[in-house]
Amino acid sequence: MVRDDVFRENYLFKGGSCLVKCYFGYYRFSMDLDFTYARQERWERLSKSKKRKELVSEAEWLAELIGNASRDLGLDFITDVRDRRFVEFGSGSRLVTFKLYYRGELLKIQVNLVETLLFEPRKCKVRILIDRDSITDKEKAYFREFLEEYSEFMVFAYDLKEILCEKVRAILTRRVQKLRDFYDLYMLEKAGLEIEKYVEEIVHKIRPVLRYKRYKEALERNRKELKVSLSIMSDNRELSLFVKKLDKENFRDFLARTSGKLREIIDYI
Repeated sequence: MVRDDVFRENYLFKGGSCLVKCYFGYYRFSMDLDFTYARQERWERLSKSKKRKELVSEAEWLAELIGNASRDLGLDFITDVRDRRFVEFGSGSRLVTFKLYYRGELLKIQVNLVETLLFEPRKCKVRILIDRDSITDKEKAYFREFLEEYSEFMVFAYDLKEILCEKVRAILTRRVQKLRDFYDLYMLEKAGLEIEKYVEEIVHKIRPVLRYKRYKEALERNRKELKVSLSIMSDNRELSLFVKKLDKENFRDFLARTSGKLREIIDYI
């Protein structure tokens, strides 16, 4: 996808995969890919019907692009945006999820076509799992074609502060929290980004999505009973995604502090 000039110039890499591949290295596995359309001015001054038509048109273009990549990689994907097995719209077509399959495993590419962007994006290098420095010259020659296919490349990506704000939004507008989101916040805090420094920005991110029933209901549910503890670490599937061993004592302290911060943000909304 990033080989396509239009996509590369108009979409921002974000989310957990961005943290792993662009910022912090492979501290956890993250199969799904998340992007946001960068040119938000495109949707301004459009009527509701015209905007929806434009959003669907953009999703169709993305489906064709993903379809081409899927064929090259041997993934199962159908480009018909009406087929909900492979393409699912949300939030009034502002969000689209593309579902690709490989031997029964699901890979999701989620794209926010409409989003509130608060920070300047960055140009980042996407790292790969292969450590080229540990490969001998003989191995480089033998695996030349493979290494060319899986070389590092540059993308436009979210600033870490933007990722932080959306991570908090995801936690507060979900009925069930995911351990990976807290692990990502933990890594962001270790990098010097603390939730309390970006409360206004987080709230600014949350308010627009509350027009949608499922997000509003989830937030109200969390307002009443949000409780974060080490019990969230009982999800073995989530734990299996972690590459680096977690310091449970430090993480316990982090969860305790974060619980209070999240409740304060909910009260602020």
